[in-house]
Amino acid sequence: MTDYLAHLRADCDAVLAVLARSDATEPVAACPGWTVGDLVLHLGSVHRWATQIVRTGEAQREADHDVEELAPWFAEGADALIDTLGAADPAAACWSFTRDRTVAFWLRRQALETVVHRWDADRAVGEPGPIAPLLAADGVGEVVMLMTPRQIALERIPPLPATVLLHATDTGHDWRLGDGRPSAGVEATAESLLLLLWHRIEPRDPRVRLSGDAADVLRLALTP
Repeated sequence: MTDYLAHLRADCDAVLAVLARSDATEPVAACPGWTVGDLVLHLGSVHRWATQIVRTGEAQREADHDVEELAPWFAEGADALIDTLGAADPAAACWSFTRDRTVAFWLRRQALETVVHRWDADRAVGEPGPIAPLLAADGVGEVVMLMTPRQIALERIPPLPATVLLHATDTGHDWRLGDGRPSAGVEATAESLLLLLWHRIEPRDPRVRLSGDAADVLRLALTP
């Protein structure tokens, strides 16, 4: 079973390490127009938003924050989120933007949100640290089963032009992205699949092997 809290703690610490050794004005290639400071402000705001949702069990508005010192502000929010999630019953009822209305949704979602943005922060200042294979595979499953269907339902993207079979070469997981019989495929490690689906790497990346019309699907905004 994935230890989401341990991953969340490690990735929050890694974000703080980036802040400690870099200028917050460094650009973040994966998020055009953002600096490291913008990314950390976004992630810290999401942490606080999720904390309030779990504490109250009800929908909350994501608030704006006036931040003087970014690192201690981010650390405070990360600690509050981890403490709140750790103290809550994962099965407890809680609002979410999906059909899974439990605390467990937020435990998983915040770990996955944070690891992708930790990768972004790492990449802005050097070589990103690895994403644990099983956590990455969990993230691929979230995109396939939640994010992409939601993007289509909200009419942010059209129905997928092909069904793609995704295969994680390290964990052995398979997913079917889209409805119907697969006519295209992608093979890569779980980490590379996750980064590909979140548009952190390109379909032409040498770590990825495509077949059929997979590239046509991967160009779409499969995630928010």
